[in-house]
Amino acid sequence: MSDTTLLKAVAERGAPGQDRKQLQRFDWLLQALETFVSEGIDAVRITRLADDLGVSRGSFYWHFENRNDLIETLVSYWKDKNTDAIVRSVAGAASLAQGIFRFFETCIDTAAFDPRLDLAIREWSRRSPKIRRLIDREDAARIATLQAFYARFEYPMPDALIRARVLYYSQIGFYALEIGESLATRLSYTEAYFECFTGRDLDPREAEEFRRHIIDTYGDRLS
Repeated sequence: MSDTTLLKAVAERGAPGQDRKQLQRFDWLLQALETFVSEGIDAVRITRLADDLGVSRGSFYWHFENRNDLIETLVSYWKDKNTDAIVRSVAGAASLAQGIFRFFETCIDTAAFDPRLDLAIREWSRRSPKIRRLIDREDAARIATLQAFYARFEYPMPDALIRARVLYYSQIGFYALEIGESLATRLSYTEAYFECFTGRDLDPREAEEFRRHIIDTYGDRLS
């Protein structure tokens, strides 16, 4: 689920200069992340995490000022992981097809984009105006990136914006609705999806090469 390298980097931003316990800030953050994704923000409690890690509650304070410090670090990790993944997916794409393919692959590669984490944040935002505002900003940033991608391939406004929204919302909706569809089935619609997202035809050879790459890399699992 988590990108260990990124999670460690985010954790170390607020680490004290000298570790005084065997557990690291990263260990607490990883446990908090797993609890948050599986049970929601209310389950992320210091005593609960300490029990799960088999340590005393007091050891938490060697690494975080308080629970809010931990939660802010979790949110920072979400932004660094999921928004950056979408930005990277279309950055420098040499062609329209390459950008669409990279975006699609990013959204099914949980090492790049974690849908469970994204949905957990969105569920939390239903009860937190602060998180709702943050979600809105991140969604806007992701859509702006996709809009700029379309603009690079000569889509005018508002066409570039609307296509960016369609591409982004369709993927987020796919996860929110928990659609249980195999990758092979989803990939069988590659040409139709491409036409919907771009208004252009896709070279059948490019479509077949992309399908083979995805199945070879990820297998025929449920999306």
